[in-house]
Amino acid sequence: MKVTQAILAFGLSLILFSCHNDDDGKLDFSSSSLKQTQWKGSFIRENGGDGGKSVETMGIVFYSESKGVYSIEGLKYDFGYSIDGKVLIITGTGGDLEGYWLLIQSDKNKMVLTNGTGEENTGKATLNLTRNY
Repeated sequence: MKVTQAILAFGLSLILFSCHNDDDGKLDFSSSSLKQTQWKGSFIRENGGDGGKSVETMGIVFYSESKGVYSIEGLKYDFGYSIDGKVLIITGTGGDLEGYWLLIQSDKNKMVLTNGTGEENTGKATLNLTRNY
């Protein structure tokens, strides 16, 4: 009887623990996980008080743990970057993406970042990105 219980317990533990999936669908938001990935999507600008909004197509490649290139509507910019918690810091471009971007939504194939403060009368920009590879 004890042998049967031991075999059943062992079999049940194999089923439970072998089905564990380490890839839970979440994006590991770090320089090492973004390295050598390509993303495409939209760059959305919203003006403060006047309600104006523009949407532009864009692409971004993180070549290494600190350098990449992005393009918006055909214009390319090399950039440096770092990550601090949920903040992507883009430097060295003088372009539209330079600055601090807060990760507000993500899974392993999608990320949404914003640089707005949340105050209604200030402008903000949002990046909606889907991973190509």
